[in-house]
Amino acid sequence: MKTTTRIAKRVFRLFFRDKSAIFFTLLASIILLTIYLLFLNRSFFSEQQLEMVPDLAHFQNAWLMAGLAVITAFSASFTGLGQMPVDRKTKAFDDFQVAPVRRSQIVAGYILGGTLTAFVMSLATIAFTYIFLLIRNTPLPSVQNTLLIVASLLLTTFVSSGLAFLFASGRNSVRSYGSVSSVMLTLIGFFAGAYIPFGALGKSVQTFMSLLPFSHMASLARKFYLTDAIKSMNLPPQLDMAEFRVFFAVDMEMFGKAIGPWMSAGIIFLWALLFFGIGLFRIRKEQD
Repeated sequence: MKTTTRIAKRVFRLFFRDKSAIFFTLLASIILLTIYLLFLNRSFFSEQQLEMVPDLAHFQNAWLMAGLAVITAFSASFTGLGQMPVDRKTKAFDDFQVAPVRRSQIVAGYILGGTLTAFVMSLATIAFTYIFLLIRNTPLPSVQNTLLIVASLLLTTFVSSGLAFLFASGRNSVRSYGSVSSVMLTLIGFFAGAYIPFGALGKSVQTFMSLLPFSHMASLARKFYLTDAIKSMNLPPQLDMAEFRVFFAVDMEMFGKAIGPWMSAGIIFLWALLFFGIGLFRIRKEQD
C-alpha cells in the first residue's frame, strides 16, 4: 500500500509542478468556452425566445458549464495518466519493477494518482463554473446539488481514468499517447453533447451515444447544475418541459425510454470496469 501511495503522490506532484500540463488540461475547456462566447451564445435559442423567456439564458449558461466540467475531468485524467508513458520512455517504470513490489501496486499507484489529479482539477473547474455563473447572474446550484455535482464528477474521473489507463497501458510512445488523447478529447466533447444539444442529432446517433458513457456523464452533471435554473423558468404552454429536458440531455433516453440517474451511473461504472479490465489485461499479457 505504501508503494501505491508513493507512486500516486509522485504522479500528483509531477502534474502540478508542470505549468504546461495544467494549461493544456484546461485548454479544451478554454476552447469550448471561447467558441460558446463567440459563436454559440445565441445558437440554441432565438432572440424572440429569449425575449419571451429570459431565463433561457440562465439555462444555457448552466448547461455549458456542466459540459465544461466533464471535459476538464477527461482532459485531466489523460494528462495525469500521461506520466505512465513518460516513465516507460525514461525507464522509470522498469526501475519500479526491479524493486521487491508487486506490479499491481505500481499500476494501482498510477491509476490512483491520475484519478486524484483529475478530481482535484474537477473541483477547481466547479469553482470556476460557479464564478462564471455568478458573473452571468445565473442561479447557482444549491448545497445539496453541489454535493451531487461533486459526486457525479468523481464518477466521471473514474471512467475517464479508466479510458486513459487503457491507452497508457500499451507500449505507446509519449508522442502517440498525446495524439491519441487529443483525438479522444475531441470525440468525447462531441459524444458528451458539449457542442450540440443531444436532441438536435439524428435518432440513430442518439441511440449510439446513449450506449456510451460520455453522454450519461454529461447528463448527470447537467441534471444537478440545472435543477435550480429550471425551477425558476416559466416555459410557454406550447413547450413541454419533459421533452425540453430530453432535447438538452438533462434527462437521458435509451431506445426511446427514459432512464433515471442511477441507471446512468450504473452504465458509467460498467464502462469504467471494462476500460480498467482491458488495460490490466494488456499489462499482464505484456508481462507474460
